[in-house]
Amino acid sequence: MTTIIKPALDTRSYKYLTLQNGLKCLLISDPDADMSAASMDVGVGSSFDPPEFLGTAHFLEHMLFQGTEKYPDENEYMEYLTTHGGSDNAFTS
Repeated sequence: MTTIIKPALDTRSYKYLTLQNGLKCLLISDPDADMSAASMDVGVGSSFDPPEFLGTAHFLEHMLFQGTEKYPDENEYMEYLTTHGGSDNAFTS
């Protein structure tokens, strides 16, 4: 069990959990927020690229946003985010 320590004046609620697939999550609920957000950190990147395939991590990052079953057209997911006041900021290092 992970203990979350927060300042006394922090009005947000926190919940730490591990999904069935092993993904660890920290959920934060802020009663004063008027928007929501999601973030994901994957513990791999360009330093894990094989020497013969440099740029693989960056390429795969771009592939995440190129089409899914729900948003099959190129940039359709980005358009959905923008239409609903959202944005993305993918980063590979």
